[in-house]
Amino acid sequence: MVKVLGHRGVRQHKGTDENSLPAFERAMIESDGVETDVVVSRDKTPFLCHETRQISIPRIYTRATSSLKRHLNRASAKLARGKRIDQMQANDVDCLTLKKGSKLPRLSALFTLAQLYPGKILDIELKGYGTAAPVIAEIRKAVAEGKITKDQVILTSFDHEALAEARKIDPDIKCGMIFSRRDMRDKPIYPWEKESTRAYAPLDEKTLTGKHAKDAKPDYFVMTARTLSVANINKIRKHYPNAKIMIWTTKKPEHDRILQKRLNDPAIVRHLDTIITDFPAKMTGMLKKRGLRP
Repeated sequence: MVKVLGHRGVRQHKGTDENSLPAFERAMIESDGVETDVVVSRDKTPFLCHETRQISIPRIYTRATSSLKRHLNRASAKLARGKRIDQMQANDVDCLTLKKGSKLPRLSALFTLAQLYPGKILDIELKGYGTAAPVIAEIRKAVAEGKITKDQVILTSFDHEALAEARKIDPDIKCGMIFSRRDMRDKPIYPWEKESTRAYAPLDEKTLTGKHAKDAKPDYFVMTARTLSVANINKIRKHYPNAKIMIWTTKKPEHDRILQKRLNDPAIVRHLDTIITDFPAKMTGMLKKRGLRP
């Protein structure tokens, strides 16, 4: 069975903020769980927000920038004053409201919600600098309180060094490496952190055999449908024969020609474990029609 996760909840639902509790609840009802992004405040409290974005002209210019303002309503954007979440205290972040009216949630609130939907997958992308330790602390707390099980959680990231850190802190946590485009290689993930050398990496032999991959011991490999190919599957299987493969897509399933092509190829689809999608209900329905879900 190919599993389905709601990308940032239900990212393109007209009445719901992405990465909000209503979006997460809708995704849990419509699919097998949620994918979300985590950053930490100045006092190391994890919040759920896709705070960074890439401004990119392929092969010419690429830089990361804060996109927090784009998610907030006008009053909260003014309140944030152009700061990133890691530049604010948790109590100040709690005061922020997203464009469609939801509050910007803490990771702990997702775990409280997940208690109502036992067994749902929680794919938490480490999006901010220095997230591994605070996130694992929140996971351990939620497990101890009986809200979730550790087996529900997958930590994913473009920051492969953060996954290695997570694995060192908790050897039993599930980890998934996300890969960039080839033209993004060595572009800094956190250019505002001057001491950081963390950079994007594509799916290739250099990345798969590198130190961070060896230390992270990934359980999952996460990529776009375009990157998913027999050749890349073989590269992964060569080094990590038991790893699972996830893809993400932001297009409506019926309009995603590359995804349709991959699902029509038995040599590819038999390796596919999970699809992360902006449209979880539609994706679930399409996979059922194809016989890829019960």
